[in-house]
Amino acid sequence: MNTQTKHISVRDLAEDIRRRHGLPQSSNVALLPDRHPQYRLCERHGRYPASRIYADGTVRYIMPADCPRCRHERHLATLLDRAAIPLRYQHCDLDNYQILYPAQQAVVDVCQRFATEFTKNQDGRGLILLGPPGTGKNHLAAAIAQKLLAQGQTVLQTTVWELIDRIRETWRREEGPSERAVIEAFAAVDLLILDEIGKQYGSDGERVSLFAVLDSRYRDCRPTILLSNETLAGLESTLGAATFDRLCHHGTLLQCPWPSYRRQGGQNHGA
Repeated sequence: MNTQTKHISVRDLAEDIRRRHGLPQSSNVALLPDRHPQYRLCERHGRYPASRIYADGTVRYIMPADCPRCRHERHLATLLDRAAIPLRYQHCDLDNYQILYPAQQAVVDVCQRFATEFTKNQDGRGLILLGPPGTGKNHLAAAIAQKLLAQGQTVLQTTVWELIDRIRETWRREEGPSERAVIEAFAAVDLLILDEIGKQYGSDGERVSLFAVLDSRYRDCRPTILLSNETLAGLESTLGAATFDRLCHHGTLLQCPWPSYRRQGGQNHGA
């Protein structure tokens, strides 16, 4: 008995299938290695590969078969929802930030470096964006978040009163996560974006809650981005000296003093 195994190429197999079914060669070109890679057409993003030829001549179809850019956009949209990025800002990136004043370019450049060099940020350097309402601070923060999410980093955006209220809920309930667990959850994400600093009541209890989260992040060298309409002196008064001191250590202050986009009918929507 002949124990040798005859090697059958993909081409031989394809030709055999055609003969069995009485098909001409031109009707089954998809199985031939020399007809690969094959491509499909996405209405939004154009042509994309559906198959690949490896160095040894093996042909494999790329799975899943849908457009990779559409798939990436769906995945990023899911991550943005998990990061609690508001729907209004989920389209924002640094490329569509409208620059009308020279100072804006300098701020965008800093944000770009912050996102690009995030994995090298070993000492927890954060950003503080200060300026009047409507100057695009949320746009910049969301653009940074998009870049980091695409890198596989974890991001969470919340307002200061949502953070405080989430901690206070633990005081009113016997069941559910403890205060420490909530603080640790806010402290654990790779980047925390805190909006509306200065809109809380400014009580000592609120300062203690904020300090607990920001101090935990400071100790673990995790960056935080703060967005506020306050002046620098008003921000220190709101946060308290101890918290403000930690944010200033290695942090970068970005002033956004230009006019509101909203009042000019601009495309950048962000406080």
